[in-house]
Amino acid sequence: MNQPAYVDTSAFIKRFLNEDRTSDMEAFAMDSKYRMAISSLTVTEFRSVLRRRLRMGTVGLDFVGKATQQLLKEIAAGALRFHAVEGATFNLAGDLIERLESPLGTLDALHLACAKACGAVIMVSADKQLLRASREAGLEILDLSPVAA
Repeated sequence: MNQPAYVDTSAFIKRFLNEDRTSDMEAFAMDSKYRMAISSLTVTEFRSVLRRRLRMGTVGLDFVGKATQQLLKEIAAGALRFHAVEGATFNLAGDLIERLESPLGTLDALHLACAKACGAVIMVSADKQLLRASREAGLEILDLSPVAA
């Protein structure tokens, strides 16, 4: 059976936007060893990133609509494991903030709590701070942060 792999927004958005490490994200998405997991937080951040890009003029309104519909379609079809952020997730995020040595901002703590709550074995992210905390919390990591030139 496929192991859950939590993919935070910084990595997940690479499936839709051509960014540094997009090809690595695409390769990971094709790896049958893992089933990608995201959360309701990911959906909100995903929409925020697309709207920011729209305001910057780097994507069009049609693209934003199609990308959002594709994401929702994948969730509805069960292609992505989905974790709804609820009270218990907030409690776990608070516990992680208090327990871990690695500093965690609120949203990173929520992503990590979602990963733990859905039984993920690996955190996929482009956020170095979240990756450090994830490793400390016992998860494997896949670092998709930009490669230094």
